[in-house]
Amino acid sequence: MTNALERLGLSPSERKIYIHLFKHGPSYANSISGQTGINRTNVYEAMARLLTKGLISYIVRNKVKWYQARSPDSLLSLVKKEEEDLIKTRKALKIEIGSLKKFPLPERSLEASIFVGKKGLRMLFDDIISAGKPIKLIASELQFKKVFGPYFELWHRQRIKKGIRQKSIFPKRFEGKVKRRKLLEYRFVDDRFTNPTTTIIYGDSCLFIQWSGQPLAIRISDKNITRTHKNYFDMLWGSHFFPK
Repeated sequence: MTNALERLGLSPSERKIYIHLFKHGPSYANSISGQTGINRTNVYEAMARLLTKGLISYIVRNKVKWYQARSPDSLLSLVKKEEEDLIKTRKALKIEIGSLKKFPLPERSLEASIFVGKKGLRMLFDDIISAGKPIKLIASELQFKKVFGPYFELWHRQRIKKGIRQKSIFPKRFEGKVKRRKLLEYRFVDDRFTNPTTTIIYGDSCLFIQWSGQPLAIRISDKNITRTHKNYFDMLWGSHFFPK
């Protein structure tokens, strides 16, 4: 219950008070404060929010408000309301985005960003799919699959569905160990020419990923820098370094 309430956006005080009322039945503010250990002022503030969300109600006995938790079904009603709000927000955003797209985009200057951890890297891999541009990758190991597991397969399915072509260069020691996939070409370079980081080139961006310890990625978005790395990749792709 606590985890579900947290996902619904309830604060710690709101969660504690709702669960307390659900377990122990109707109560008044002073009693709730004493039994939950929450400051009385915070109790009143939290209950006001719970009332607004429709999760609790109250009755008046001898001029004192007694609060009680509403049926757990009210949680589903709250979820439904949030879903409806999200749908409205999505529709409004689509209209606004459509309006913005009518204006020409300014020439973008160099942009560099750092992403840390699996969550940060997943955002980057989602962005690669969203970009819908051909992918060129120089790998050092098979870290993407090791770190992300099922998401690795999902990512490739999304790539294939969107018709995104990919070229990948791997160390020679992985020949025969990587799965053949649609819209994906592999080449294998002698182990002595590989780097400790993974390089991914797509659109006007380059990614440099360090996988050891906590994963870290640097994304550079700049046409000239990206063109330089594309040229380097193409030179390597067609070079004599690849075993025949």
